[in-house]
Parts: sequence; C-alpha cells; structure tokens
Amino acid sequence: MTTVALIINQKSGKEDKDNLLKTILHSLRQHNIPEEDIQILYPTSAEETLALSREACQNQTDILIPLGGDGTVKLVCAGIYEGGGHSKLGLIPTGTVNNLAKSLGIPLNTKKAIDVIFTGKALAIDMAKVNDHYMISSLTLGLMADMALSVTPESKRRYGVLAFIKAGWKIFLRRRSYRVQVISDRKSQFIKTKLLLVTMSNTIAGLPGFNQEDTVNDGKFTVYSLRRTHFIRFFFYFFFRFKKFNQFRHWDAFQATELRLINVRKKDKNNPNVRIDGDDAGKLPVLIQMLPQSVTVIVPET
Repeated sequence: MTTVALIINQKSGKEDKDNLLKTILHSLRQHNIPEEDIQILYPTSAEETLALSREACQNQTDILIPLGGDGTVKLVCAGIYEGGGHSKLGLIPTGTVNNLAKSLGIPLNTKKAIDVIFTGKALAIDMAKVNDHYMISSLTLGLMADMALSVTPESKRRYGVLAFIKAGWKIFLRRRSYRVQVISDRKSQFIKTKLLLVTMSNTIAGLPGFNQEDTVNDGKFTVYSLRRTHFIRFFFYFFFRFKKFNQFRHWDAFQATELRLINVRKKDKNNPNVRIDGDDAGKLPVLIQMLPQSVTVIVPET
C-alpha cells in the first residue's frame, strides 16, 4: 500500500490552501489511497519543514508532496536526502514560480499533477549544498537578489511582475556592481558583475532558460555573469521576451561541478546578498557542491 505525506506551507502561493487540500484529498482517494495512509503536516518554519520531511522519509513514507513554493520544495528534497532517500517527491505546483515543476514538465493543473504522481516514472535529479543550505534550482546575487530582497511576499502575490519592476528601478539607480572571486573546478578568476546567476536546470524563474541542453541531472551548474546592462532593455527581455534573454548582450557563461564565490571588497556594505531558490541565504562567501542524482522525483512518462 502506498503511503503519502503532504507538507503544507500555508504562507506561500496564491491558492486557497483549504480548498486545495480538499481537492487533493479527493484525488488521492480516487487513486485508492485511504485516509489512514495520508499524513498531513503543517510546519511553521523552514527548520521544521526539513525536520518533518526527514522524519517522514526515515519512517518509510513512499511519497512526499510539498504544497508551497520552490523554497518549500527545496526543503522537502533536503529532508528526503538527509532521511536516506526512501521517499519519492511528488510535485503539485502551488507556489508563485514553480520553477522545478516547470523544468520537469509537471502539469500546473492540480488533478493532472496528481495523475502524474501515480502514473509517471521515477527520475533522479541533482541537488546542491550551498554552505549550510540546499539548492534545487538557482542561486542569484546582485541585481536579481537585491530586487527579490526588496519585494515582500505579500506584494509579490498581489502585484506580480509590477512589484519586481518597482523594486528593480530603485536598485538599478544605484548602478552597483560587485567584484567577486569565482573558483570553479580549481580554476580561479576575478569578475565584475551586475548579476551572477547559477542554475541547475533549463528554466529560470519558471521560464525557459538560456541553454535548453541543461538538464536537472547532468551533474553540472551553469554560471551566468552580466557585466553591464540598461534598465529598460533588461526588464523588457527579462519579463516580456525571456525566451530570447540569452540574446541580451554582455553575458559570460561557463559550467562547473563545484563553485566557490568570494567577495573581493571586504567591507560588508559591498558584500552582495545571495538568494537560493527564491529565499534569502545571507551573503558571500559561499561554497556550492553538487549532490548528483540525490533525490527521486515522479515525472510524466513523456
């Protein structure tokens, strides 16, 4: 008999979690999962999300389903990894961005996503360790991280893209660049960047990424650095022509299997903010280590 745990972050996404839960429980019953084999967990912090997911995996729960954004998904993946890897990850996109779900082709419709959980195939995907954090999709520092830090979850839910444009305008006026030492696979370089982006798949912020050959289980990071930019052109490409964002000039890119980022300017005010999968992760330095094919996700057959 299949056992399921639902890990619910009530603060993320735009969905009414009570109605969503009713829909999910009804669909699970249609897939012959009795109520006694369904565990519903309501963690109140990131630490508790990780701990409950780890415990559920150690208790041999077959499928863990996070209901929340990419940050919640990341923590559940981390719990599966730390818990020994018995559990598979089932994805029902309920966050604002849903980057991992989109990169894996998971339907955005709740009932169709649940169908995938019970009819799909298992796929082992990469995860990364970033200092004491985990990563499943992306790390940003510079312009995008500063923007995200200035946007509250409430304004993101309420205004969407407009909230980022408003925050971005204020940040762009500072015309700030960061000097970072990048050590990748034992090679060192010094870069001056407006935006540094480390990705683990072919989607960025839930949209098609620069290199469609990147996959979720190739054991590599792709690192993008933006040397300079123009505000209006940047936002036009980022929000309205993202499929062609790789045509935006002044990008440098390379791949790596391990990465260390160090702030060259020693004063803390010049130390860039870092965000992992949309969540604040402090400041530099960071060490990013690949955990290849460390979590199993259920994905569509085709």
